[in-house]
Amino acid sequence: MKRSPILLLPVLLAGCAWLAPTYHRPQMPMPDKWGTAQTAATPDDSTWWRSYGDPVLDGLVDEALKNNDDLALAGAKLQQARAQYKYAFANQLPSISVAGADAYGRVHLKDDLPTPHRMSNLGFVGGMLNYEVDLWGKNASLSKAAKAGVRAAGYGHAAARLSIAAATAKLYFSLRALDSERDILQRTIQTQTELLALVQRQHEVGAVDALAVQNVTEQLDAAQAALPDVEDQRGKAESALAVMLGRSPEQIIGQAMDRGKNIDELTIPIPTPPEIPSTLLERRPDIAMHEQTLIASNFNIGFARAAYFPTISLASLAGVNNIDIDNLYRATTRSWTLAASMAAPVLDFGRTASGVKLAKAEKNEQIILYKQSIRTAFREVHDALLEQNNAHEREQGDGGKETAAEKTVELTQLRLEHGYSSRLDVLSAQVIEQQAELAHTTALLGSLDASVDMYRAIGGGFRLTAHEKGKRE
Repeated sequence: MKRSPILLLPVLLAGCAWLAPTYHRPQMPMPDKWGTAQTAATPDDSTWWRSYGDPVLDGLVDEALKNNDDLALAGAKLQQARAQYKYAFANQLPSISVAGADAYGRVHLKDDLPTPHRMSNLGFVGGMLNYEVDLWGKNASLSKAAKAGVRAAGYGHAAARLSIAAATAKLYFSLRALDSERDILQRTIQTQTELLALVQRQHEVGAVDALAVQNVTEQLDAAQAALPDVEDQRGKAESALAVMLGRSPEQIIGQAMDRGKNIDELTIPIPTPPEIPSTLLERRPDIAMHEQTLIASNFNIGFARAAYFPTISLASLAGVNNIDIDNLYRATTRSWTLAASMAAPVLDFGRTASGVKLAKAEKNEQIILYKQSIRTAFREVHDALLEQNNAHEREQGDGGKETAAEKTVELTQLRLEHGYSSRLDVLSAQVIEQQAELAHTTALLGSLDASVDMYRAIGGGFRLTAHEKGKRE
């Protein structure tokens, strides 16, 4: 039996190499750890926001992760990537379809055959199989690129989840700080109003001059002017948080935001493991996303290169035929065919070469973006470490000032009770204490924000193993 050369071509070419280049992760010199400590940390980014010890915050973050629009968009992109991968994977497999035809007409046979020339139904029903022989890895490269795209979309969803949780926590902390500032300002206005009345009475009897009255008046005016600004910021913080939570327009306008612990009651974690290995930063979802996108672009080069080579397809058709005429051929007949086709490029005026150059340029772009994401990660961790250290020192200092001011008020009140101080001294000490409270509230917010920035910079939370905890203790 003589075989057609086109049918033997797939067998002859089956050993050809895959055209996608071998992937190598771009190398960058990176430190193994931060600082000199030897304790390692294991990433644990699931529920890091619970370390602040506020159940209301936990509920708000859970609500945001369930209803936030940006996270829903990231989820939609992930679904699109999965569908694209399934489509690309299916292109590697044969396609099977059902074919059928029916026609009404006349069949003319030879005149010497004893068959009548009458109108008849000509019908065919069968199945068709088509398959593109992927010798060059074109469809396989496309499938691998789509699979990497699914991973990239998954990491993108994780990055969005981390970003939304961090933004929700920072908005909540800002809201609680503004609540505290409003309460302090209201008490300050009340204290300075009493102080102004007392100074004015002293001025009337000549105990103080007009400058003292003017100083107290200016302080009262400043506190009264600051209160509307704080109220405005509180309202904007509430609406921004409601949008972050994915609430409806009706809820944004009319529903009050839940409050939990006061800002000075929140636990302020220090999410800085003694050692941050480079692998921890590489596991940041945004870095992993960029690497998977780079891997996809690498496979796209193989897909583009395959256009240089022939496209080989196999097709098979099998079915039954029926000619409804009264003769020898009245019975139904069966038939099948198997064919192969090849289409090879001859002259495309640089179209394929341009496609390969484009794929390589896109890969170079993804290499730059991948390296840029690593640099950004190290910068963010470096900045978060500085921010956390400075915020902690500032909070400790302002907290000490507030404690000292509270002690001064207590002592001045005690002196008043024994006749050694005046009511004016007590009110003045209270004003200083309230100013210290405002400064400490700002410092507390800075420490809370710095801890959130660190959680986000290291890609979530971390935990120490039992052995490592023992060494740290």
